[in-house]
Amino acid sequence: MNDNDPIISSDQSIENIIVDSDTASFNTDVIEASKSIPVLVDFWADWCAPCKQLTPILESLVKSYKGQLKLVKIDTEKNQELSQQLQIQSLPTVYAFYEGQPIDGFSGAMPENEVKKFINKVIEASGGNKLEEFRKAIEEAEKLYNEEDFESALNAFSNLLSEEANNAKIISGYGKCLLKMERGDEVKELLEGLEEDMLNDKNIISLVALSELEKSNKMAGSPEEFLSDVNANPNDHELRFKLAEAYLASNKKTDALEQLLTIVKKDRNWEDDKARKKIVELLDAFGEDDPITSKTRLKLSSIIFA
Repeated sequence: MNDNDPIISSDQSIENIIVDSDTASFNTDVIEASKSIPVLVDFWADWCAPCKQLTPILESLVKSYKGQLKLVKIDTEKNQELSQQLQIQSLPTVYAFYEGQPIDGFSGAMPENEVKKFINKVIEASGGNKLEEFRKAIEEAEKLYNEEDFESALNAFSNLLSEEANNAKIISGYGKCLLKMERGDEVKELLEGLEEDMLNDKNIISLVALSELEKSNKMAGSPEEFLSDVNANPNDHELRFKLAEAYLASNKKTDALEQLLTIVKKDRNWEDDKARKKIVELLDAFGEDDPITSKTRLKLSSIIFA
């Protein structure tokens, strides 16, 4: 099987798993967010020594659960009205929210093992097993895609969308299946129906980039059409660029990138940096979860800064 585009990570992106919040954002960061996963709210203050012990423990543990829950930190000195509304009597105080409501909590610093027990209890109370089953379903959908069983993968992602319609990774996976099945018009409709903040998600950016890539692939020939000419004319960058596009059309990402890197190495300024720009475009399409992305970025940096 040729190189395949990883669609999603089995872990939720952790960039929004730990956030600092305030009174104005509390409804979005806690109440609304807790309708999909449990949210721990850490009420702290800069003068509170036990807070400085507890917060790093919470951050470390929440990261280790890889998307099963979220941590929101509230500075009580800057959000006194909110603290009063929630009747925060002492610091640190931690509340667990799920489905918009507080379901558990504790006050005072606790050792890591006790905090972990608390988190496990919260996850269990919020149906953590269902979250794990959902995550496994996403992994299975991705597996079907990588096996090039695009119709089955599409059905799997469709079922997942019926459960969580605003999950960017699932939307991206669904759209990529449509692309592979040459249903580009439906992808266009899918993207047009998304809110602006969703369009800025890295998974949707990857889908958009892949959509553009699929369009250009349709105009590419086969690698065999260009290989002998490139070998005979190794400094003909236009021919090599066309060979790279042909490799892409054949789903041979590694070969395509190697040809583009060769152009950058031979002549960085060729056609206004066309080869490097193409590499950046491809890496956007492949996504940060694809190992080839980080490897290629390293190779490109080595060439540019040599």
